[in-house]
Amino acid sequence: MKVHLLPVSLTVAMMSPAMTTASPAGKTPCNSLHAVVMQLSAHNQSLQQLLSAPLDSNTFSLIDELSYQLESDLLLLGTPSAPVAVPLESLHQAVEHQDGNAVLMHATAYLSAAQRWLGQPA
Repeated sequence: MKVHLLPVSLTVAMMSPAMTTASPAGKTPCNSLHAVVMQLSAHNQSLQQLLSAPLDSNTFSLIDELSYQLESDLLLLGTPSAPVAVPLESLHQAVEHQDGNAVLMHATAYLSAAQRWLGQPA
């Protein structure tokens, strides 16, 4: 039985703090914000490392799991319309199809967008 998941962009929008009651103001406290940004950066580095490995079924599985962690990081930041949501969704779809070329292309696009969004040097 195949399980169909919601697109990341829709999931991010549905689960943003503005849509939940987890935080009274719908925002992550400043001291936690830094920790979440650091976690997002660490997950981005992990993705970069996985891209240098052969793209076999095990790597696809690891990238798929990591993409959900990245989505969770975005949810914690409360940024459903972040410019990284669309490239992350494209990466999800490429992993589902186990298309190595598309995974590389979309992961690279995501990482580039994430660096710009986070204000990190390329």
